[in-house]
Amino acid sequence: MRKFVKGNWFFFVSDNVSDADKELFFGPLDGTEEFIVLQPKWIMANVMHAAGLFPSAGQARKNGWNKPIPDGWTDIIKGKLKREITILNLKE
Repeated sequence: MRKFVKGNWFFFVSDNVSDADKELFFGPLDGTEEFIVLQPKWIMANVMHAAGLFPSAGQARKNGWNKPIPDGWTDIIKGKLKREITILNLKE
């Protein structure tokens, strides 16, 4: 799993996001960034677990995150530490 983390900021991208799209949406990039790639069967519970908001995806599901990952750009701020989760989920 690859992560782009700036403090409490996590970036998630779908597997079909090109480098040009990353530069457009998250740029300017300096080449040291790492992104968490969304897996095909993931739901929002998996995203919340990967960002460290819940100890497991099952716990995230029990707390209301049992829903699909929205298409397009999503920005969420959650938790005591105000973790920012940015998702770029492009559909072909």
